[in-house]
Amino acid sequence: MKPKQFLLTLLLLSFLAACKYRTAPEQAGSSDTIPQSEISLGGVLAEKTNGLMPLDSANSARQPIAIEGILNLQEKVGQMVQQRDPTISDSLLGEWETMRGDVALNFENLADADLQKWTELNDSLLKYTGLVCFADELEKVFFNSQSPGVVTEDAVKSVSYTRRYDRIYVNIYNNSTLDFEHTTGGKIRLIQDTSYPNDGRITFRVEIEDTRYMDLYVRIPEWSKISAVTVKGVKYPVHPGQYTEIAKKWKNGDEVEVILGLRPEVVENEQGQFAFTYGPLFLTYIKDSTLVSGFADTDPIKYLQFVSPPGKMPTFTFSGIIDHTLVLQPFYAEKENGTSRTVWIPKQ
Repeated sequence: MKPKQFLLTLLLLSFLAACKYRTAPEQAGSSDTIPQSEISLGGVLAEKTNGLMPLDSANSARQPIAIEGILNLQEKVGQMVQQRDPTISDSLLGEWETMRGDVALNFENLADADLQKWTELNDSLLKYTGLVCFADELEKVFFNSQSPGVVTEDAVKSVSYTRRYDRIYVNIYNNSTLDFEHTTGGKIRLIQDTSYPNDGRITFRVEIEDTRYMDLYVRIPEWSKISAVTVKGVKYPVHPGQYTEIAKKWKNGDEVEVILGLRPEVVENEQGQFAFTYGPLFLTYIKDSTLVSGFADTDPIKYLQFVSPPGKMPTFTFSGIIDHTLVLQPFYAEKENGTSRTVWIPKQ
């Protein structure tokens, strides 16, 4: 793919700054995969991986359009890991940033092979660098891809939680349970309860027989400009694009409340089109052959209305095109037979 840029650059620039200037919570290579037997999934991602949600197998028939660049990046990341470089280089991060922009702008046309390799790349980068931006990217793939070959149980569990001794990193928000053995003995269960990404409220509850010291790192996505992390009325510092560390002795029933500020944002491409995002989600509509005119104003957000009940699938209406009202929902919304969904809205 030819490199493209978002014309509304503030959103993208904030993403890039997060990866470039935030340090990892630990040294490179610090994060270990947790055995899949210790994780159980619920929520939207369980519906996807268990085939309970309508998926689209058409991606498997598409020809890869980004895989060459991704494989080139994978080779360079492999060299970085082999050499035990303490940080990712600016040049390698710049290549990744360009590829991320391409993936976003072409997401609905990517083949299974593209997204599978992109997922593998971000998995390895997250575990090696500990940078939130790679978890942000994995989250986008998992919640937006409708391919059963991409959103697999193995792929989701591989990065939902990672661990270094008794430091637990929460990388993916979704109903789930983590059971693990503390290094000093004793079992700990961490229960994540949420309707995310339908809303931005997440609760963690600890089940444990006695008290144990544990560091819990919760991810604050770069897109969440207003966030809160609270334990027993105590607010912890939060910064977009970083983990919030909660280091304490935990006892049975302790809870953590995380609130992420979901709000619609606008992105544009070079073809005179724009799209809406909502947290990690692309907002899509069923392709309409009668949509021949475009949006003629300067501020799409003011024509966007949130219409879904709290906690349900995010649904918006967009009334900025004459004689058309678009219903915008995530890629995983139901679609009519023979139809496909798109994120891009034309401009006049």
